[in-house]
Parts: sequence; C-alpha cells; structure tokens
Amino acid sequence: MEELAFLQKMNRGRHPEGAGPEGSEYCIFYGSIQEPVARQRIFGDEDSITLELTYGEESLPGELRLKQAGSNLVIEESPLGLFKEYLEEKPAKYLGQVLMYALQFRIADLSALIERGVEDMKRLEDTLDKNIDNTGTYQILDFRRKYTLYGDQVIAIKEIIARIDKGYFPMQMQNSYVLQGQVALEFQFLEERYELIKNTVIKDLDTYTSIVNNNINRNARLLSLVSLGAVALNFMFGGLLAVNPVIGVVGGVIIGGVTAGAAVSYRAGGMHNVIQLSRERIRPVLKGRDVPTLTETAEVPPAEEPVQPPEQADMAQETETPK
Repeated sequence: MEELAFLQKMNRGRHPEGAGPEGSEYCIFYGSIQEPVARQRIFGDEDSITLELTYGEESLPGELRLKQAGSNLVIEESPLGLFKEYLEEKPAKYLGQVLMYALQFRIADLSALIERGVEDMKRLEDTLDKNIDNTGTYQILDFRRKYTLYGDQVIAIKEIIARIDKGYFPMQMQNSYVLQGQVALEFQFLEERYELIKNTVIKDLDTYTSIVNNNINRNARLLSLVSLGAVALNFMFGGLLAVNPVIGVVGGVIIGGVTAGAAVSYRAGGMHNVIQLSRERIRPVLKGRDVPTLTETAEVPPAEEPVQPPEQADMAQETETPK
C-alpha cells in the first residue's frame, strides 16, 4: 500500500511528526486512488463510512474516495487532484464537514458540465448546418446520450444526500447540520437546472433533426422527378440516335437542358413557396400596419339614381307640368 501523506488536522487533531494514520487522531491524510470508483455512492456504518465520487469529463475523468479510518479521514484521489486544491481553502474541523465539502465540489463540477451543454449543442449544430443528409445523425445521438448520462449522476448524488438526511450516519455528521442544508439547497438548484437545460437541448436537437429529414425528402422528390423526365426523354431519343446521330446529340442536349431546368424550377418554386409561407405567417403580426390610410383608400363611385318604371315616370311628368 502506498504511503499516505499528512494533509491537515481537524478539531482536536493530534499528529506527531512523521506519524501515519495509526499514530494520529482526527487528522486528514491524502494518497493516490487504489481501486477505481465503480459508481458514486456512500456506504458503511457509524464506525466506518466511505464516500465515492467521480468528476470531470470523459476526456479528463477524475475519481475521489473518502474513507474513515478510526478518528482519521483518508482521501484517495486520481492524479488530477482538483479536490485537494478545493479542500485546502476550506476550514475542515469535523469529519462530516469534509464529506459535505466533497459533495459541494461534485455538485459544482456537475453544474458546470450541465450548463456547458447548451454551448456544445450550438457548436454541434453549427458544424452540421451545411449538411442536408444524415451524416450528423450519429453525432447528435452521441451528444444526447452523453447529456442523458448526466441525469444518472444527478440521481446518484440525490441518493447520497437522501441517505445522509435520513440519519444513516449520525456520528459522522455531528456539527455539520448547517452545511448539510446548504448542500441540499445547492443540489436542488442543480436538479432544476438540469431539467430545464435538458428539455431545451432535446427539443432543439429534435427540431434540427426534423429539418434535416425535410431536406432529405425534398431532395428525394427532386431526384425522382428529374430521373423520370430523363428516362422518358432518353427513351425517346435513344432510338433516333441509331437513325440520325445529329438528332441523337440534339436530344441529349435537350435532356440535359430539361433536367437542369427542372432542378432550377423546382428549387425556385420551393424557395418561392417558403417566402410566401413566411409572409402569410407574419401577416397576422403586422395586421395593424396593413390597414390602408384615408389617402390610400380607393374612391367609391357615386351611386346611380334608381330607374323608374315608365308608368311612374309619366305620372311624375304630369304632376310637374303647370296647368
């Protein structure tokens, strides 16, 4: 077993010079990780407790294990050593405080990873923005899988905090009740932030995937129309090529022109439809601006006088003629 280095004393700590955990009391010792951390958990009893955590990303993972050895605490960490730097700035007086500091460190690290998910999503969409096929489908699925795994880590931290709150380790958690409440509040913010960002990421990626599928279907229809037209014209001019090469060459040129014209027309028609659709969608928003002013209203022609029947016209003339 690798020799442990003395890190600092806790309250009522006693550490003779050169002594290890066996000759010390209420001290913290530090060493490298001996066994890999399989999962994040807390286990043990009132006399011995062990907290195992992971942190960092897949490209640069870190492992952390805190073990109670009598009245002392042994910290095992991977060569990354970020928790050691974090703990040096904290006043560690009791065993429960160090355990809470480890949970605070893990919550802060996981919060940074979750918040970075939105930036990673935008960066992924920018790299796949020019692709109209499904070449980026697997990249999107890998990103969603990685972000979903953050949810498993959130659940693991929640289980650890729940075991502590239920009083599984009362002896170790003495004099750390205020810090427990602070950790519980920070975890609540972490859980809410994860749910909010997860919904944003998943919905945004679903929208992007839908757009890619629409582009694929649109291009497939275009290729089908062009292929049918080219096959029909090729069948018509194929027989003429054997009779007259000039007519065959002219037919080939016509096939190419019709194919290119169909593609251009289809693309232009699709773009025109998109523009028209966009105008129709924003028209209700600008409804107040479309109301014409008094100077723009069309002039209404004057109403024509009603035509009277002949009998009523004669009677009107008789009444108007002087006697």
